[in-house]
Amino acid sequence: MTEETPIQPIYLPPIEQGQSDYRTYRPLVLPTANGDAHDGITVLLVNDPQSKHFAASVSVHSGASSDPRVLPGLAHFCEHMCFLGSAAYPRENEYKQYLSQHGGKSNASTSMSHTTYQFDVLAEFAEKALDIFSHFFSSPLFTQSGTAREVHAVDSENSKNLVNDGRRRWQVLKSLALPDHHFSKFSTGNKVTLPVGANMHGGESNSSSFDSQTSANSSQEIPITDTHPLTKVLKEIDAGDDERDMPQFVRAALLAFHKRHYRPKNMTVVVVGPQSLDTLESWVVPRFSNIPDASEAHCQEEKNNCDFMEDAKWSRMKRMAEELIEEAAKEAPPVSVSAAKDVRYNPAFRPELQGGNWPVVVTTKPLQSVRKLVLFFPMPPTWDNPDQSPTRLLSHLFGHEGRGSAFALLQDSGWLSSLSSGSRVSGPDQNLFQIEMSLTEEGEKNWKEVTEVIFAYAKMLTDAVELSLSSKEGNYNTCSTHDTLTRIWDEIGQIDRMHFHQTSPGAVYSFASSVAQSISKYGTLKCLSAGSMLNETPDTLPAEQLASYCQRITPENCFIERYSEMAWEEMESLYIEGGHREASESGSFVFGKQTEKWYGIDYYLSPVSEQDIQSWKTASNTYLHLPHPNLFIPRSLDLCPELPPESRTQRIDKPIDPPKLVANDSNTGRLWWRLDDRYALPKSSLTLLIRTPTSEHRLRKPKDCADSSVYWEYDSETAMKSNFLTGIFFDAMAQDTYDAHLAGLDWSLSKSSSGYTLSCYGYSDRLSDLGLKLLTEFSGNFVKESHFRTNKDKVIRGLKSYFQSKRADSIALYYRNLLVNWRGDGMEKSLEIAESISIDDVIAQQQSIWEDEDMMLECLYTGNVSEKDARQFFDKAVVIIKNRSNTWQTGDTVRGGRSAWIPGPFERRLPNNEDIELHFQSKNEKEENGAVIVTYQSQIPGFKSKTLSSKESMHRSAAIRLLCTIIKEPFFDQLRTQQQLGYIVSSYYDVNFTTRQPNYSIDSHSTSSTTKSLPLLTSAVDSIVFYVLSRKEEPQEVTNRIDDFLLNFRSRLEAMDSSEIQGYADSLASSLTKPIRKLSEEAKHHFAKIRHYAPEVLADGSGHSCPDLGWDNPEVIANAIRQLDRNHLLQVLDNLIIKKESGARIVSTVYGKTHPMPVQQGTHKSSSYISTMESLLTKRSTLIPYDPATSYQQRGFVGSLWRAVGRHKTTLQYIAAAAAMIGVGAWTMSAMKSSLSEKKRIK
Repeated sequence: MTEETPIQPIYLPPIEQGQSDYRTYRPLVLPTANGDAHDGITVLLVNDPQSKHFAASVSVHSGASSDPRVLPGLAHFCEHMCFLGSAAYPRENEYKQYLSQHGGKSNASTSMSHTTYQFDVLAEFAEKALDIFSHFFSSPLFTQSGTAREVHAVDSENSKNLVNDGRRRWQVLKSLALPDHHFSKFSTGNKVTLPVGANMHGGESNSSSFDSQTSANSSQEIPITDTHPLTKVLKEIDAGDDERDMPQFVRAALLAFHKRHYRPKNMTVVVVGPQSLDTLESWVVPRFSNIPDASEAHCQEEKNNCDFMEDAKWSRMKRMAEELIEEAAKEAPPVSVSAAKDVRYNPAFRPELQGGNWPVVVTTKPLQSVRKLVLFFPMPPTWDNPDQSPTRLLSHLFGHEGRGSAFALLQDSGWLSSLSSGSRVSGPDQNLFQIEMSLTEEGEKNWKEVTEVIFAYAKMLTDAVELSLSSKEGNYNTCSTHDTLTRIWDEIGQIDRMHFHQTSPGAVYSFASSVAQSISKYGTLKCLSAGSMLNETPDTLPAEQLASYCQRITPENCFIERYSEMAWEEMESLYIEGGHREASESGSFVFGKQTEKWYGIDYYLSPVSEQDIQSWKTASNTYLHLPHPNLFIPRSLDLCPELPPESRTQRIDKPIDPPKLVANDSNTGRLWWRLDDRYALPKSSLTLLIRTPTSEHRLRKPKDCADSSVYWEYDSETAMKSNFLTGIFFDAMAQDTYDAHLAGLDWSLSKSSSGYTLSCYGYSDRLSDLGLKLLTEFSGNFVKESHFRTNKDKVIRGLKSYFQSKRADSIALYYRNLLVNWRGDGMEKSLEIAESISIDDVIAQQQSIWEDEDMMLECLYTGNVSEKDARQFFDKAVVIIKNRSNTWQTGDTVRGGRSAWIPGPFERRLPNNEDIELHFQSKNEKEENGAVIVTYQSQIPGFKSKTLSSKESMHRSAAIRLLCTIIKEPFFDQLRTQQQLGYIVSSYYDVNFTTRQPNYSIDSHSTSSTTKSLPLLTSAVDSIVFYVLSRKEEPQEVTNRIDDFLLNFRSRLEAMDSSEIQGYADSLASSLTKPIRKLSEEAKHHFAKIRHYAPEVLADGSGHSCPDLGWDNPEVIANAIRQLDRNHLLQVLDNLIIKKESGARIVSTVYGKTHPMPVQQGTHKSSSYISTMESLLTKRSTLIPYDPATSYQQRGFVGSLWRAVGRHKTTLQYIAAAAAMIGVGAWTMSAMKSSLSEKKRIK
């Protein structure tokens, strides 16, 4: 095949797709340049006519399992490097900049078996984005400078993971594996395992010994040592005499890895967009058919570009690197099902690794206060037949939460709060099945008995399967058991097939990457249907396989993980000062404290006594049985009879009609309803808000008040009791609603400042029944002692370990939010409250809900439901509420006065002309990173709707959104890519809401209320946030870098071409108006409007009506964005960020152990420098609620006073006297004091 001959794709058979999948597909293979189809790249073209975005993904069928032992993290490093330019597009940020300009985003990930790249972009800009993307795989640069810099990003990502409990547990699990097994490899890498550093251009190296990984967690540069395994490799090729050789060898290995694994046969491409299949094919074929095979030159800088290195040495490096990569590739099993059929069972976990006998226990100390008990069982792989996987059936049965399950028995015993089961590791050569439990305090004390229950369930299940096999062989006395197992198998199949056929396509971005990986495993034919059991029947139950796998759920084939503080203390007592006990008389393995290699995590390995093992082997319990029939499986999947013919096919691009207000009763509530005419699915969404201040407030009487007036006031104890109440309800309903969850019905109950929200979503047939059941139970006597103890323990543990377990950026957000929009007094106070709450307090809190005579329902019922059925549900819900309210009434209720105040969210206004700086040290001893979060709060209320907001608010919100879009990519490029401050560098637009607070009096003996407040009002609050997690520089320097960027960005914006600004505007507007693709998302969008604005719009005398709720806000704000120009953006940039006198900023800073918080010398000159909880709460008390009717700077004389303060430093005494004369409130005085603070800001 010559270069002039066009590539002719080989078309593959059509794929299996669901009945509700309106997309069209074209699978094909692109032959290699020499015409070999077997080694060509597999492509799936997908036409989605209703998408406004185009997405593409490339999945490389190699990951960390293919890393050389001497270069852990190489696959991950290669993933990072691919984004940094290509021969056709050499600018490092060209890809991200193009996506940012045109409404796109990108990501990549590396697992043990795959490396997957993905992006999306507005459809009209797809071809160029795909062209840039494709060159990462055909001609990446892998420049020396980029290699030296990007290793810092890998290292920063690794440092971020050090404080993640999930990552820590994963690394300990890997340390238990066979050292020569590919699973044991360290997948992330760091600057020790990838020693490039400054040596790419001379200077100090950062390589170190693999045996001293404490250094891997340090930000300091580390000199080369002879213990690094690369030293030996370099000596073998007569290199290493120059300290710059090692970084060059890492780069040679990168090139070799890309050359070996990024070849057509090892890659899958998926593209999806509104373009026709022919158009997509014309784009993909020329771009991906030229990816070189392993034998061809691959990367543009594969030649020697090093002034200090001879070509001969570089050639030896290349050859040795290629040999290492090839040898490592043999360790990783193939990922495709067809190839995996020939892979032998090769478990990474074996008893001989821990002394020859299982069970053994591995115990690790968590950062968070959790109590985990996990039982692991190595199993043969089920990779090649997902539809008949016995581990799927085991997962269903062991993870069941209904009556007769292990979960139900353990929960009723007060020992367990959650249980899950499934494959922890699943690959072509192994399967590690796990049963994971979260224990209560009593459960932790009785963890051996908990384990016994699991083995008792395993014994019951094994006996049932054996009886089933006996019935198949003609023993008819056991037919009942066989029928039960086949019924369960058939239920699983029914639910899987129903989900496959009744799920509409989701977002193209996530779809592309997931399908690309699926194709690599199952091929194109079953890439969507694998695991959906399309052809399974009751007769296909894999009973023999199931019996074989059940026989492996035994103590002899088990190792156990305990992950809790109590378990750790037990091991410390057992192995005092490093004492050990041998596993066997002849064995060399010793139990006791071990240290994981890469994270430096200490853990204990301990044996299990023979007595406990025998108890587990003989375990049985008569309570345990197989699940009963699932009564929540839909009886009908028909669409609503009222739906017109044109709405019986999916029309995602159809504009969304707002819900109708079909019931509005001031004494009961409102029902909003919409019959879906876009998705054509038998699904509905039900949201029920019980509006009541009692969720977070209680009625108080003002001090020194002679009359009977009372008012609602936020109360931390009430809010905590409401949290307890929702958690207890979830536990109380777990067993009764688990079948509903399996059958595609999900629910949640949450508490907010607005009240309690019950949400249900799923198949329409049983949704109303589920909603009414939940509402009935919530209004009943569900609070039990065991559930109370479980939730109190969970809350207290979470509060106690919060500061010791969270990343620095999470803590920085916590302090910012505590100042700006939280009303509690912090974690420490919350802990005191939680510890003091009793079960009687929670019952009293539940009673207060139903004693609130002004409580009302706000219900949205949308989807495949008629107006008649929606009304029937609402009427029944109202009856339930009324009946329960009558039951709970005590005769001394207090009316709060609905017309006076409706509860809602809250935010404080930041003072302008003042910087507030929060400085705190992280209490997480593992946290190396510091965090800086800079937030600019707009002083003009955000946009709500055309009728509820001014034009100024609309244009301001539009400009802030557009400004955030333009800033995002250059901010990332400068601070992350170029300066390498840290792995997490981001900026984003944020919007919060605040409701006018109650400042009125209520006569508790009257049936009406007299308000002294302004009308009801919920305000939107716009903000811009800049966010950096870094250990490279101390936080104050990071703040300076952010400030420098913003100052320089103004010049960039001034010089930006008008067409470029318009391009950003058009792309953002298109993104905001892209069609909603899921009913659940549509319901959330509508209910947010109802929750925030319905009380204001529908209040008596408001002059507003339902259309004023802002249903069309995306279109309105999009039109406003398109009308913006440079001057609008500069004005907002200046007023919000650049000019201190008009901006309102808070900088939240948390210090890690790399750069600890400096000791403050004396008293800081600024009252806005906050470094203690006391000073934070004091400052918070001076901030006023965010309300359009109030501000720190008042008109007239007060404004003159402010100007005088600025010019003449007028004394506070004079200001106080003048303010008193004109009746300025205390908050004004506090703001004046704050105005005298002198803080650093961009000048």
